[in-house]
Amino acid sequence: MTKLAHSYSALKMYENCPLRYYHQRIIKSVKEQSGTATIYGERIHSALEHRLRDGTKLPDEAKHLEAAVRPLEKTSGRWEMLVEQEMTLNIKHKPTGWWDDDAWLRAKIDVLMLRDRRARVLDWKTGKRRPDFKQLELFALMVFEHYPDIDRVDAAFVWIKDMSSDSDRYERKSLPQMWENTINRIRRVEQSLENEVWPARPSGLCAYCPARHLCDYAQV
Repeated sequence: MTKLAHSYSALKMYENCPLRYYHQRIIKSVKEQSGTATIYGERIHSALEHRLRDGTKLPDEAKHLEAAVRPLEKTSGRWEMLVEQEMTLNIKHKPTGWWDDDAWLRAKIDVLMLRDRRARVLDWKTGKRRPDFKQLELFALMVFEHYPDIDRVDAAFVWIKDMSSDSDRYERKSLPQMWENTINRIRRVEQSLENEVWPARPSGLCAYCPARHLCDYAQV
C-alpha cells in the first residue's frame, strides 16, 4: 500500500475532491499549477521569512508589511522567535524529520514564538479572507507534541491584503479532542486508499484543478 504523509493542505485537497487527491498525490499523474496568485504568495512569504530571520529589507511590494514585522521584533528579547519552522510527527505522534521515512504528519509554521509555557503562531495569508480554523488547530497540535512544556497556543491568520486577522486559543488539555479531529480526517483518506475509492466532487474549484482533463464530472 502507498505510504502517505499528511498535511493540512493534503487533507484539504482530499476533502475538496478525492479524485484530484488521487491523481495528484497517489499516482502523481498531474502536478500543481502555479498561477499568478500562488507565485505572489510565495514571494511574500519568502520576503517575510528573510526580513524576520536575516533583517533583509522588504521589497517595494511588501513594504506595507513593516507594520506587522516591527511589533514582532520588539518582542525578540522576551520571546524566542522561529521562522518557517518545519514540524513532523510519525504515526506514534513522536517528532521526526521532515524527509525521514517515518514522516506521517507535517506542518510548516510561518512564525512560531515561544515564552515559558506559552506559544504564539502566525500564518501569513495572501489570498481572500477565508479562515479555516482546522489549520490553526493542526498547528497548535504540532506545537504541543514538539514542545511538551507548552500549555497554551495562541494562533492567528494574518491577512496580508488588509492586515486583518482571525485567531483562536488552544490549550493542552484539549489535545485528545484535537487528535480525534485530525485522526478522523486522516482515516477518511486512508479508507479511500485501502478501498481504492476516489470519488469526484465537482465544485467551483474544478476550473483550477490540474486533473480536470481526466475527470468526467469537472465543472468547467
